[in-house]
Amino acid sequence: MGTFDPEFCEKRCPICTRARKGNRVAQLFQAIEMLVTFGGCPWGRARRRKHGVKPGEPIPSEIRKPQ
Repeated sequence: MGTFDPEFCEKRCPICTRARKGNRVAQLFQAIEMLVTFGGCPWGRARRRKHGVKPGEPIPSEIRKPQ
């Protein structure tokens, strides 16, 4: 596995995890980060490659609730 683990963004990143939960301050910081870095930090870009979603978006399998 590469240096930048997408699971860090998914489970441990203090900005991304809070932004996905709806924290407005974290969402603001994340929006600024996305603009400044042209697509997010290396961990967020790794998450996008693996799961196909932006760092602030939930993974599609998490959106659907089991029936």
